[in-house]
Amino acid sequence: MNDFLTFTKGERVAIIVLAAVMFLLIAANFFVTKHNPNVNKISHDIDSIMALHEAAIEELNARKIAEQMEWEARAQKAREEEKRKKTQQLKRPEFKKETKLAEKNVVEKEFFIVNINSADTLQLLNLPVVGPFFARNIVEYRNKLGGYVEKEQLLEVYGLDSSRYEIILPYVSIDAVSVKKIRVNYDDFKTILRHPYIEYDDVKKIVNHRETKGMITNWEQYKKVVKRKDVNEKLERYLEF
Repeated sequence: MNDFLTFTKGERVAIIVLAAVMFLLIAANFFVTKHNPNVNKISHDIDSIMALHEAAIEELNARKIAEQMEWEARAQKAREEEKRKKTQQLKRPEFKKETKLAEKNVVEKEFFIVNINSADTLQLLNLPVVGPFFARNIVEYRNKLGGYVEKEQLLEVYGLDSSRYEIILPYVSIDAVSVKKIRVNYDDFKTILRHPYIEYDDVKKIVNHRETKGMITNWEQYKKVVKRKDVNEKLERYLEF
């Protein structure tokens, strides 16, 4: 019996090593179970986060498209409303009456040179064949342009035809130094769009180029960016790069 329960030195070492290995296995299993996260759960969480991210991107893109469509609709509505108002103005009896009186006054009044970039509506009444209607239109168009750079731009004023232009031409002067310019690389979308020589698509291309490729440095590059053959050459004098 004593021999059965007695272990040699080598057997005792083997038993100790075996016990140590068993202890380590139990401890390792406990540590893994206690501290290691579930791999499937991590994978599921990552998939959920990616799905939320993609959904957020899709929502942002949809919102941008909706805002752009809304802005285009508002711009179109504003243009239609402006056209309607101008049509109504031309139909007014006072418009026809003003034209006849102005033409009559040409031969009855002495006129002075008027700077159309600084004159207010009252001063513009000193021009021949110009009454309140045309004085107001000249100022409104000047504000949209940022100022006149050529006398010929008066032909772009609503309702002002070539015969009326020829009458007032000798009495008109221009100070182009005071012209307000557009900062192509810094002004916001709405500010650039206000100019009569710039189309909505032009502004989109300008802003996109600024955001993706950098600044527009000169007039020739500007024309390449907007890619429009009918760009008004006078626009160059309104741009600041």
